[in-house]
Amino acid sequence: MKTIACFGDSLIEGFPFSQENSWIARVEKNTGIRMLNHGICGECCDDIKDRLIWRPFQKEITHVLFEGGMNDIIQGCPLSFSIDQMKAAKHFCDEQDVPFCLVMPWLCGAEEINPLIERMRKAMTETFEGGCYLLDFEPMLANAGRRMSWFIWDGVHPKAETYEALGDFAAPLLQNWISAQPAVK
Repeated sequence: MKTIACFGDSLIEGFPFSQENSWIARVEKNTGIRMLNHGICGECCDDIKDRLIWRPFQKEITHVLFEGGMNDIIQGCPLSFSIDQMKAAKHFCDEQDVPFCLVMPWLCGAEEINPLIERMRKAMTETFEGGCYLLDFEPMLANAGRRMSWFIWDGVHPKAETYEALGDFAAPLLQNWISAQPAVK
């Protein structure tokens, strides 16, 4: 059985709902891939990377998914710092011979931060494209018309039905990634 350890912030955790309502829970339901939810609300990329690196690495983990960056933007972390944390997480996974997936931050209903999100997306693409799997939800969210309809009042966190849609969107993409990039273990 394939197991993806999912490290991230509130967008992995499923905030403002529960882990059972997260998009990764929906992926597990749709695919049967075991998805371990290691999301903690409010964490920046350095916190997420530290938890990945310092947590005892379980043998059953065949793949790692990393989603972070929104809190870095909101809290004013330098872009280079955030990218360096992602690089360190990927490097750790490379050393473990575990395939690494990086979730791209999506543009949100809080329009004032979207230029910073676009900047981070560009830096992530330039840094990681071809080196790991980049999971991008933006094609799903961009086709919806009015962007704010996907999010709760803060414009950043998905509505319950959006988490379901995110999981439905990601499920075949992650299945294809696992099939194309089997774990070395």
